[in-house]
Amino acid sequence: MKFLLFLIFFMLVTPMSAMAFDPWSEPMGARGLALGGAVIATGTGSDAMTTNPASMSLIKSYIWESYYRYNSVDKGHVAQTALVDSFKNPRFAAGAYYAISMAEPTAFYNGSNLTRDETYMKGGLALSILVWDNIAIGVNGYYYDYSPEDLPGKSGFSMDVGMVARIGKLFTVGAVAYDLITDHDDAYPWSFGAGAAIFLMKMFTLEADIVMEGSKPWYKGGGEILLGEGLILRGGYGRRESKGIQYFGAGVGYITKKSSIEFSIMQNVEGSKNTFVGVDLRFFLR
Repeated sequence: MKFLLFLIFFMLVTPMSAMAFDPWSEPMGARGLALGGAVIATGTGSDAMTTNPASMSLIKSYIWESYYRYNSVDKGHVAQTALVDSFKNPRFAAGAYYAISMAEPTAFYNGSNLTRDETYMKGGLALSILVWDNIAIGVNGYYYDYSPEDLPGKSGFSMDVGMVARIGKLFTVGAVAYDLITDHDDAYPWSFGAGAAIFLMKMFTLEADIVMEGSKPWYKGGGEILLGEGLILRGGYGRRESKGIQYFGAGVGYITKKSSIEFSIMQNVEGSKNTFVGVDLRFFLR
């Protein structure tokens, strides 16, 4: 706890360069990818630490997660590992994660297509506190290092802050502010998100989110259905105005009491024609 408080204090007093929030470059798991990123109100594991750290308190669990994602256009590879403990203490949840991304994006510059190697590393600690029986607040403090080939890189500390609230047994709402410490401008705008989810008959979950990236909205929605024997089917959709993209997501997961394996795919249908494929393995330690 003392180390986490020191880390947050250090980030608050240290000015850093800008690095825009972008979950497609960050440690979002297979569930979040399949749901189109609509997990602000229902995130678990690495999804919680990427989109809303307060949602780590939604379920009582001790999760170790490993994830891999491939991006077809940029030939990008993302690997991450995460550990979330909301089991040992009824009021506190804590998580830690590390992710690394390597890609070879191509851009048109000065009359020709140029391809360069890029490396993006991110690691952090997250804490969520159940302040009342149905309301939690959370903070995600992290360090990032973006290193494009032959170009100036960016690195530094930043943090996200969020909250979630259960409304009865059917509804959960969440809100989050991203990247609160680094500088922001038109290229790297402030980003704030909100989401609402509904749970039907213990089998269906539906969520709708909106993230404002400056003045441009990012609409996201997704749903999942629990079938017999631990089988889960998922689908999602999103439209991101700042990038000019529209996409669909889908996924399947198989969950037991001790572990789960999840597969997801997301396809851009407008803008860049990226295909994202993700595989997630979770172990429920307690």
